[in-house]
Formats: sequence, structure tokens, C-alpha cells
Amino acid sequence: MDELTASARKEEAERLRKVLKCSEAKQMPALAEHLAFETDESAKSCLKILKIAAADRKATPIKP
Repeated sequence: MDELTASARKEEAERLRKVLKCSEAKQMPALAEHLAFETDESAKSCLKILKIAAADRKATPIKP
């Protein structure tokens, strides 16, 4: 594996780790997995989306 490929893999692994290990990902794993694997968003952007969704979820209780 060349240096460029190794660097790209390392960066992607770190992005996935940041998205999937944040506290909001534990609350909304399906959204976290979608953002991590189905988008090209940066980790920073994914974390912002997860934080907004978590806040919205707390503000709007699910009706039984």
C-alpha cells in the first residue's frame, strides 16, 4: 500500500471513529451509521447534525 492510500485510509478511519463513538451516536445509532457510511460529510459536520438531531429529539417527545 502506498503512502497516499495509507494516509487516506487512516483519515477515513478517524472520521468514522469520531462519528460512531460520540455520545449522540449512542442515542441515534441509525442516523450516526447513515452519516458515517452513506455520506461524504466531514466528521465535524456529522457531529453537528447529530447534536442538532439529539436536541430536537429531546425537545419533541415521542408520542406513544
